Amino acid sequence: MNKFDITELPKQWLVALVALTFTFLLVVPGCAGEAADNGGSDSGENAAEQAAQVAEEEGPIEAGQAAEDIVVPVSITMPESAGAEPKTIEVTVADGSTVLQATETAGWDVQVENSDYGKFVTSINGIANGSEGDASGWVYTVNDEQVMEACDVRQLTAGDSVQWSFYVG
Repeated sequence: MNKFDITELPKQWLVALVALTFTFLLVVPGCAGEAADNGGSDSGENAAEQAAQVAEEEGPIEAGQAAEDIVVPVSITMPESAGAEPKTIEVTVADGSTVLQATETAGWDVQVENSDYGKFVTSINGIANGSEGDASGWVYTVNDEQVMEACDVRQLTAGDSVQWSFYVG
């Protein structure tokens, strides 16, 4: 039976094997340390762990202490066929409230459906998605920037404004 004798390998192969081994030993522990240094964001840390870390850094909320209230202008632009003028209502909500909470606080009749991404608006004040064609429906912006999050996910802070528009495509 033939036995493997490492001394029979060409010298270049041995040098490459040793270099590869040392590189592996240096790089792998460095990558693990880097993931720990950046808070584990590359390791799939979930939102609950991140919230707990923020709470720890900011300190506990004492009994009776509530989030600060903010004033948010919420605007609605109906489709032309509705014959209604755009309207803006300033609402007072807790800092960190969602776009949906602010919209509901404005007093409009808002209908929503659940999706895999959160809630999406299907109707405001009786104007339903699809009522002006298959590609029509409600979209919103925050601070005049389009948002790609569900309205029950996007949180508001002081200085934000919400604009709902009925898109007809």
